[in-house]
Amino acid sequence: MRRIGDFLSKKFSAAIHCEEKNGALFLYGKVKSWDQVVKIGKFATRFGFRGVVNKIECEEAKPSVPKVPLVRDASLHGRKVDVLIIGAGVIGCAIARELSRWKLNILVVDKESDVAMHQSSHNAGMMHPPIAPHPKSKKAHYNRKGLDMVETLSRELDFPFERNGMTILFPSVWYIFSLPFVKVREIQNRVKDAEILNASKFLKIEPNVKKNFSWAYVIWEAGVVDPFQMTLAFAENAVQNGAEFRFNTFVEGFTVENDRIEAVITNRGTIFPKVVVNAAGVWADRIASLANDEFFTIHPRKGEMAIIDKKKSNLSRLTLSKVSLKQLGSITKGGGLIPTVHGNLLLGPTAVEIPEREDYSTTEEGLDELFKKHASLVEGLSRKDVINYFAGTRAATYEEDFIVEPSQKIHNLIHAAGIQSPGLTSAPAIAEDIATMCIEKLQKERKIVPNEKFCPVRKKDPDFKKLSLEEKQRIIAKNPNYGIVICRCETVTKGEVLQALHGNVPATTLDGIKWRTRCGMGRCQGGFCTPFLVELMQEVGIDPLTITKKGPGSELFVSRTRLGGDEHV
Repeated sequence: MRRIGDFLSKKFSAAIHCEEKNGALFLYGKVKSWDQVVKIGKFATRFGFRGVVNKIECEEAKPSVPKVPLVRDASLHGRKVDVLIIGAGVIGCAIARELSRWKLNILVVDKESDVAMHQSSHNAGMMHPPIAPHPKSKKAHYNRKGLDMVETLSRELDFPFERNGMTILFPSVWYIFSLPFVKVREIQNRVKDAEILNASKFLKIEPNVKKNFSWAYVIWEAGVVDPFQMTLAFAENAVQNGAEFRFNTFVEGFTVENDRIEAVITNRGTIFPKVVVNAAGVWADRIASLANDEFFTIHPRKGEMAIIDKKKSNLSRLTLSKVSLKQLGSITKGGGLIPTVHGNLLLGPTAVEIPEREDYSTTEEGLDELFKKHASLVEGLSRKDVINYFAGTRAATYEEDFIVEPSQKIHNLIHAAGIQSPGLTSAPAIAEDIATMCIEKLQKERKIVPNEKFCPVRKKDPDFKKLSLEEKQRIIAKNPNYGIVICRCETVTKGEVLQALHGNVPATTLDGIKWRTRCGMGRCQGGFCTPFLVELMQEVGIDPLTITKKGPGSELFVSRTRLGGDEHV
């Protein structure tokens, strides 16, 4: 360990101390910049340990801490469950749905107020083909398997999926030297339905692409989904089959005895699970540490994205990107111009290493990069076409691969961690394997039998604006609320909003309504519909003073006033 520490200290001009614990390399020290922290952590993966735990301090940044819900009660105190899943992102929700095939008591907890509050909604919604992951990696395995599953799942669970295809443009004929490398990777990762087209052939498919490229690598099996709707579909089907979700629930610690989790301490009381699944996203390493099984570190990687007005949807049908010499070694598109299932285009994402795990701020520099790199792929796109922009953080480990495995130290803990891109595509395949691991552990104590009432089908109400006039009239005749338009930009009706507020995983915030119905996602970004949403939330019994945009800390109102004898907020 001393030799490794001395080597790192010399290479990075900093005092680095190393230890080996739990099969992992622990790094200690202090450096000036976050960039140094990340570079040292990445370099340390070369020493062949199970994982890298980077505890090097940074003078420029304070340690990142999770935002904790304000509520504290005993509503979960004493609960006994078969499986406790920590995290209600797409991974946690998919695992819950997969486990609901069995007669089990399943509880999913999340510190946020809804499903998919972090990575699972803060992404571009791509169903990646397995061209980018390194062969033999878990990423490559689960990417391939997950993409094969998504079309069937979209039919069963009724979430939108379009196989629109993905293209990587190569700037000049000189890039042809990379073709053997591309073809080898295609074979190794079992990429399907790919072809190489010269510029003239590709421009017949995408005539709006700028003519500054030589050839195009097209992978037709790639697609796009609505990432929130996909996550919600898993969650609602899990609830339909007996699972339970509890939000605003923060895991504070574990009681571990004889290398086994006996109790999980939360702000809502102490829970007693037989098996614990760590699907905590950017905080998965914190959960591992609390359970005395620390062997990896999450270093957040922020990506900014811009949403383009639907009037520009005709500019591209395929996901577009252009390769650079820097990217050739990994065959990654490095973000792109991405059509969505709702008719918008997305630019991005960027990729910047940051210390704060829940930093969703956007920057002028980020928007500049998006336009320089991606908007320039097509003719006719300008900044005035941007209707909103947002950011997300990827839960990257220093090994840059998924962690999908039972704990080697804690007998009833299973990790689904380090799930960054292509995590959305991989989620259903990861869920299958994690569920199998859970069942294997539970069967050591008792026989686990299938849930004979399991139904794989979840149906949501149809998108009202896409129905024929006759179908709309028939629905309105049964329920006049569908004849009242709340959101003009996206043509969302009162009936659809009320349905979101009464679902089996109901919306409790403005963003929750927005993600379920697209109310507020149009050109005016909620300028017209927000007052009507507040009224509807009051109608269903939500106190206006408790209405938030995305959970505690984002309240809309601060106090009540009296005007003309009537009470208002």
